[in-house]
Amino acid sequence: MRKTFIATFALSVAASLTACGDLTALASASGVGSVPLTSAEITAGLKEALTTGVGIGVKKLAASNGYYNDLAVRIGLPSEAAIITQNIAKLPGGQTLVTNTIKRINAAATDAVVNATPIFTTAIKEMTISDAANILKGNNTAATTYFKGKTKTGLKNLFSGYIKTSIDKKIIGDISCSSSWNELTTDWNHVAGSVVGRAAGLKTVKTDLNDFLTDKAVDGLYTKIGEQETNIRKNASARTTALLQKVFGHR
Repeated sequence: MRKTFIATFALSVAASLTACGDLTALASASGVGSVPLTSAEITAGLKEALTTGVGIGVKKLAASNGYYNDLAVRIGLPSEAAIITQNIAKLPGGQTLVTNTIKRINAAATDAVVNATPIFTTAIKEMTISDAANILKGNNTAATTYFKGKTKTGLKNLFSGYIKTSIDKKIIGDISCSSSWNELTTDWNHVAGSVVGRAAGLKTVKTDLNDFLTDKAVDGLYTKIGEQETNIRKNASARTTALLQKVFGHR
């Protein structure tokens, strides 16, 4: 029989309850046989699922070329950078320079993600009964959404330094990824902001390269964690502990 997450049933009975009442009702409604789950078990199960999802997600991205080899999360330059890469690629060895730049950016994200776990651990410890109730009633990535609200600022601060070091590294002569980007956008914005440019409908580029790449790196991590959360909710084989099996194993 198809396994479904317990919140599907709980939604029909919990509409008028408080967060704590929600969790109590959910616990009673989701027991196995005559033994209902307790609120503490459900909360502990969710925390264990979060810890498991983070551990697997971080491990995958922290592996050698973890970001670069995963097309779902590989970090590329903004679309406005196409003129840079196209022109460099025309030079002897230029395409290799472009490829290596992208690899370095992704390697920087891989270096950073190794240090991300403590930020998630703090968010897990701070999870309340109200948080647990909302996650239980949420969709397949509700816990990942909870993480975004609790960890995004910390993760951006963590990743930003690694990414900045990568894009500031000279790739040829005195040219770095960031200096090329700044030159490109400055020249473009001068044209786009002129009378002729405005008349032609050109728009200035305001993308901050470091912020753009940092956001991509952080979003990639959330993508992997979301995949693991969905897997735990849907697939019995992903529930690798007795508590996960008990909390997520209801029909």
